[in-house]
Amino acid sequence: MTFQALLLSLFCVVLGKASVVTQTGHRNVKMGDNVTLSCVLTEPKDVLQVTWQKDSEKSHENIATYSNMKGLKIHEPFQDRMNFTSLVLNETNITFWDTRMDDTGCYTCLFNVFPLGSFSGRTCLRVFGLNASVHYNISEGHLTAICNAVGLPEPTISWNSLFNSTPIQEEVRHANGMVSVTSRLEIYDLRSLRGQELTCKVSNKNEEMELPVKMRKEESFSFLGLMITLGILLVVFILIVIAVWWRKKICKRGQSGF
Repeated sequence: MTFQALLLSLFCVVLGKASVVTQTGHRNVKMGDNVTLSCVLTEPKDVLQVTWQKDSEKSHENIATYSNMKGLKIHEPFQDRMNFTSLVLNETNITFWDTRMDDTGCYTCLFNVFPLGSFSGRTCLRVFGLNASVHYNISEGHLTAICNAVGLPEPTISWNSLFNSTPIQEEVRHANGMVSVTSRLEIYDLRSLRGQELTCKVSNKNEEMELPVKMRKEESFSFLGLMITLGILLVVFILIVIAVWWRKKICKRGQSGF
């Protein structure tokens, strides 16, 4: 064995003993709760800096770093939502407050060890929850209502009544496991909405919610007002017809009397 090969073998042995243990494993947490992720070196080493990254499909995004010389730094958009809860360089903890569903994903902890280089561990976080929103638009005499939902587990969308209309639904499955669903409902006969409230119902295995389509008063009553106006005009027209007919009848009686 050459001297260079011997050095390489010794370097690999030393490198293997400085492995990283991911203490927390995979974590599941409900949206809005706190959660802590931890990594620790199996043996104390001369760690210069600890870095946490969030993994994505194409890259690793730095979210937090800490060193004795430079202190700690939390990167956007995680500022005010997470922090280091252990400042020991051989053992690192980060805590998320008020977790959001987009925190779902895998995270890598990196220990920059002198003179051996970087050692890493990896843990994954799944944030269970459900977010939904509904909005609408009235144009050219018909209403378009769109309900959006994103959740883990997969959400489903339904409407309290189809109003003789079949919704169009699309879904997108994200790499971190979350699913986005969009349901689009077209209502052409707005008179069918009278006396009813259009509601989007969103649910998954853990929770459910109802989102009413809250139309502005001037919009919700515009067609009712139109019907009332047409009714009044119809009554006025009938009264005019009756008055004309009655006048003609009186005139005929007057003429027959001479």
